[in-house]
Amino acid sequence: MSSHWRLVARNTAWIIALAIPVGAAIFYIYSEAHAGGFLYGVGTGVLSLVSMALTVSLLTGRSRVVRVIGAVSFVVRYGFVMLILGVPAYLGLWPVVGMLGGFAGVYLLENVILLPGMMRAVGEARV
Repeated sequence: MSSHWRLVARNTAWIIALAIPVGAAIFYIYSEAHAGGFLYGVGTGVLSLVSMALTVSLLTGRSRVVRVIGAVSFVVRYGFVMLILGVPAYLGLWPVVGMLGGFAGVYLLENVILLPGMMRAVGEARV
């Protein structure tokens, strides 16, 4: 496993480990629907994180065809996120604030945890 994918796997585990107690607190304070919406948003964020890692792997590929597929997947990712968050919000399946809070929380953790780790990995690769 490359250092890129190890970093993604480690951070995905951190995000899931942090989301479980937060989801339990939301369940205790609000309701099952809010906690379910939050965990759905977290799951969507984690899928988006993994798809971003796949996109980066494709964009840094050696073949021109692979890089083009990576560029297309970059656009498709955002359509996927709009669809997977928009449809349940439109249908009222989950409380929207909890769902978007979980998704935004993953992005926040991704920036707080993943970016410093990536900067260290890039620094180590240059040495």
